[in-house]
Amino acid sequence: MRWPWRFGMMIVSGVPAIVGGGLFYHFFENWTAVIVWEAVLIFVMSILIAKGDKNAAPAH
Repeated sequence: MRWPWRFGMMIVSGVPAIVGGGLFYHFFENWTAVIVWEAVLIFVMSILIAKGDKNAAPAH
């Protein structure tokens, strides 16, 4: 597993979570839309992190 890469991806996904959540609330003025956005983002990022770990080179 590449832990530094995983933490980097979590940080990179934090920006769209914060900015996207604010934009969704601004446009829809509804917390349900924000929660749906966050759930979709978590789903997509978990798939990307899982696929990225499969391509990792062995540590030793």
